[in-house]
Amino acid sequence: MQLASINKYLIKLEKNLLRMEKIQEKGCPIDSSLGELYLDLRDVGAYLNKTQAEENMEIKQELVDATEKYKKLLKKFEAISDADSMQEKGMVMASNSTLPDFFYGITNRYKLGWKYFERIAASFGIGMIGFSIISPTYYLLMGQLPFVTGFDGLVSGTNAIVLVLGVILGLCVHESAHAIVLANNGIMIKRIGAMAGSMIGGFVEAEETSFFQADPKVHLRFNAAGIGTNALLALILISLGVVTSTSWLVLLAVGNLFFGFINSFPITPIDGGWVYEDLVKLHLASNMVKRIFLSLPLLIFILWIILFIRLALL
Repeated sequence: MQLASINKYLIKLEKNLLRMEKIQEKGCPIDSSLGELYLDLRDVGAYLNKTQAEENMEIKQELVDATEKYKKLLKKFEAISDADSMQEKGMVMASNSTLPDFFYGITNRYKLGWKYFERIAASFGIGMIGFSIISPTYYLLMGQLPFVTGFDGLVSGTNAIVLVLGVILGLCVHESAHAIVLANNGIMIKRIGAMAGSMIGGFVEAEETSFFQADPKVHLRFNAAGIGTNALLALILISLGVVTSTSWLVLLAVGNLFFGFINSFPITPIDGGWVYEDLVKLHLASNMVKRIFLSLPLLIFILWIILFIRLALL
């Protein structure tokens, strides 16, 4: 992206924001559009930060003007995003200070240790995405449904309760990992909470300005750390369960891993989708190649549907 084309791009984003504002006034959902605009603003912010770091005096005034316009658009985006959050249907419980302050406090100690945690968790998270693609594809090609067969025995009586507790545990450590990455990189946390409505789950909401200005690698670690922490916890619990012959630890691990697994699919707006897009944009230069790779998850999903229908008809 060249600085000369930034102003045109910002004008386009401004028009999109105005369009979204009108759609929002009519009470229509804008979640998917917000996600797309989020990515566009993030890319522009990363480019402007990179250009500022180069301190090219010839384009300094152009850069200042573009940055000011970007900041205005970012404020408008935040206003639309906040208004959309206020329209959330269902029950939302969130902490604006207590939980964020807790994570600021624990990350102020042993910052280097938390940096290692970020990298390890993100690596496991990327591995989880690979597992979420390869495993279902392999078993569907083999004509098997391993995640369904034998499930009846796990969801009865005490086992079902332990599995549900495992899912809740998975939710807690997942969102905690997101919060740790934000706090450890100086990004303000607006709120942390849980919701039950059209969707059930947790969330960690970052302050948009500081998040967009962060290094793209921080975005990758933020998105990948949650599912990676689920994988790490599952590994620990299964190991303890096997060594101590404690079956309920293994069941906790399964519930926790299930939560991480369903968040690993490379489809936005779930974590796996954001991680996949971050990886493509960080490591591929050609726009054409990027478009090809970004379309692969949809093709894989279509393949799964075809294989599942074939299996159902057998």
